[in-house]
Amino acid sequence: MLILAAVVASAALLGPPAPAQDLRRPEEQLAAIYSLSVQLEIEQRRLDDALQRYHDHGRTRDERRARLARAYEEIDAMVEGRVESDPAQVAAREQDILQLEEEATVLAREGREIRTVMRDAHDRIAILSDRIAGLRKTLPSDTESLTGTWEVTYLPSGDKGVFTLRQSGTLLAGEYTFDGGWKGSLQGTFVNDKLLLHRIDSKLGRSSDLEGTLGPDGRTIRGTWNNYILSGGQPITGAWIGRKRQER
Repeated sequence: MLILAAVVASAALLGPPAPAQDLRRPEEQLAAIYSLSVQLEIEQRRLDDALQRYHDHGRTRDERRARLARAYEEIDAMVEGRVESDPAQVAAREQDILQLEEEATVLAREGREIRTVMRDAHDRIAILSDRIAGLRKTLPSDTESLTGTWEVTYLPSGDKGVFTLRQSGTLLAGEYTFDGGWKGSLQGTFVNDKLLLHRIDSKLGRSSDLEGTLGPDGRTIRGTWNNYILSGGQPITGAWIGRKRQER
């Protein structure tokens, strides 16, 4: 029954705007929050996938542009007499340019489509986050187990840092610092003892994603990370451990 209530509540919340008070019983509100949180995680993963596709697409697009620029330089040199050529060579280069221009047109359309997917995901994430927050306000306050300061170690590098997290329902926000002067912000979600964090560096932008599971003691997180800054010969994935500081 709770699952059915969650589905019905979620459909209502993602349709025409409805006040959170329409879900009067706490169990109905919790079911709706759970359903919306699952959808939020799906949308965030959809956005992550689109970002990766856009990155890969950009490399292909740049490669095609470079090939097209070289083809134009070659045919210009042929027709201007700067290099020796015959009509067959000129015709072959014309065919190459035509094909590359067609590929560039297709790539441009694909790029627009991926950007549309990303924009829609951003919009839905904002809607879901607002409605989850609205529902959370109608529930009695509870302990936000991730709120606090966490001492973090990245493996295999052994890099150490500090995460300062603030939890609001299923939503996470905060800041971090790492050895070497690296610092930035954190954004993510926490659902069913599992968290997803986006690490956004103050200089480099989005640098890595972290997934983890809160331990039974409520003070230890273990998980994996994936790096988006692919330079310097650094590892692109690994494990991490977070331990919550004892508040004095």
